[in-house]
Amino acid sequence: MKIAVLKNYLSLLILVLIVATGCKDKNTVATASTISGTESKTWKATRQTTASGEKDKITGAEKQEEMQFFANGSFSMRSASQNASGKWTYDPMGKNLRLQFVGSDMTENFQVLSISDDEMKLQGTSGTMTLEAQ
Repeated sequence: MKIAVLKNYLSLLILVLIVATGCKDKNTVATASTISGTESKTWKATRQTTASGEKDKITGAEKQEEMQFFANGSFSMRSASQNASGKWTYDPMGKNLRLQFVGSDMTENFQVLSISDDEMKLQGTSGTMTLEAQ
């Protein structure tokens, strides 16, 4: 009888460990340094959707665009035709990324849907964008 109880206990323990591992939230430790690295980190868009959720093809020009986030809170956006820069903040509790452009009242606010050291998925007013760290 003790062996049957022990087997049931071990089976339950293994099940709990499997469920706990599968439900692990990668976003629980995301901080501003996940976005910027220790000094800076460059990101490029790999996928995007429209506001209605339809797949939106990334153009050749968009594939060349990159965003670089610096640990000091500044950012730069570069493309073949233009550059922009400003300050960024990340609220890990609200999962909100805010970009304030230099010389402009324009700000962009994104809901961070998921984030890891090498991939970030953002929700904006025009849809979602998945970025990959370079």
